[in-house]
Order: sequence, then C-alpha cells, then structure tokens
Amino acid sequence: MRPATTGAPPIGSPYDIATLRQLNALTSQFYEREAASFSATRQAPWRGWNRALDIIAQTDGTFRRHPLAVLDLACGNLRFERFLAERRVPIASVVAIDNCPALLDAPDSAVAFRSCDLIEALIADDFRASLPRATCDLAVAFGFMHHVAAFPLRIHVLEGLLDSLRPGGFAVVSFWQFLHDDRIAAKAATTTAAGRRAWRLPPLASCDYLLGWQHADGVYRFCHHTTDEEIDRLMAAVALPFREVARFSADGKHGNLNRYLVLQRP
Repeated sequence: MRPATTGAPPIGSPYDIATLRQLNALTSQFYEREAASFSATRQAPWRGWNRALDIIAQTDGTFRRHPLAVLDLACGNLRFERFLAERRVPIASVVAIDNCPALLDAPDSAVAFRSCDLIEALIADDFRASLPRATCDLAVAFGFMHHVAAFPLRIHVLEGLLDSLRPGGFAVVSFWQFLHDDRIAAKAATTTAAGRRAWRLPPLASCDYLLGWQHADGVYRFCHHTTDEEIDRLMAAVALPFREVARFSADGKHGNLNRYLVLQRP
C-alpha cells in the first residue's frame, strides 16, 4: 500500500510530506534500476574510512581488543564490511540496513541484513524503532546523509546513530560535498531542472539537487550538498549527549568530496 502523502512535515522542513516522499521515491527507483552499475563503481573502500578507524583507535586504545557490534546504516553492497575484514577488525555482529537488497553482491552469513526504507521511517517518525538501541560499539552512515531531504530529518539520523551506541561507542558519518567537484557542479543545475520537469517537482531548497547517473536517461537521485556551516548547526541541534572526536575531509581526487564526523557517546 502506498504511504499517505498528507500530514504535517517535520518542523523546519522545506518540503511537504508529498514532496519528501516523491524525492525518496525517485532515489529508490534510481538504486533499483541502476543497482548493478552503481555497485560496480563502489568496490574500493573510501580513504576516509582508514583515517576514521585510526582516529578511533587513538582515542580508545581498547577499541579493537574485543569483537565489535557494528551498525551499518544504508549499507549498500557491504563494502564497508569487506573493508573491516581487510583491516582485520574483530567483529562480533553486524546489523546492515538498506532498502535495496539488489545492491548486495552476495549474501554474507556474518551480517544480519534488514530491508528497510530508512527515509520513509524518518518521514513517518519511526526511525529509531528501526535501529538497535544502546548495543553497538560502532555505528556508521556512509553515502546516506545526502539523500535525506530536510535538516530536521538529518538531525534524527545523527540521533539514531548515537542512540544505537553503548556508552563509549563511536559513530562515523560522512557528508557528500559534491559541489567541490567541478564536473558534478557544472551538471547539477541542468540535471535538476530536467528532473523537476519530469517529476513535476517544486523548486528545491538551497544545496538540494537532482543528479543523474552515467549515461542513463530519465534516472535521478535526490542529493544534498552539506556545507561546513550546516554541519555546525547539526551538531548544535542534536539532543543526545555526545563528544565530537574529529572532523575531517577525505576522498575524491583532491581529498575533499566527503566531510567526516567521528562522534563518541559518553
């Protein structure tokens, strides 16, 4: 049954419920249609992952001395789990959540995969119920925040990650800053205009775009460029206690396509 498109949007959202769900639908359709080609370009680990693990190990010398309980939000094709195995990080359990099972190259018996539309859970205010509570040593969200189409919902993602951690656990989240890439930035306005016409969408908020994929026709995904100023505002708005351990840029040709946060639950 199609979710209802009426109701009050989150306070501070630039979009109504119908538009939030429409943006989520086009992104979900993108991943369903382009799962194979997208996964093929997402095989190597991001450089920022190594730096994040090193920062955590330097912060907590005992972190890798026991098997870890891991939450991987929007896990994609499980390449982060392969990265952990390559780094010989001891793993006790992994809860991996995504709404596109087609991205999984092969099932992994060591991973508990949950199929869940995380954006819909955010819109329906049911997000935290979809996640573990206070049990994880490490919770990550890579390549996900840019698909979340409202500032208050991005706050809920951060709070959900923190809420999943045991005391002393760490959360690592990346924010895609794709406008730092001249090639993507040059196409973003044109692609957004074409996608809005095709989907009959209202004007998008600042730093919100519809991006295409390779040479595919009629395929769009909602993407938000997160500025450093917005990250500051997100940190100030999070209601749960946390400690910001580190903030750094990595990935891409110039090492500036992703902005990372490493947070610790006290």
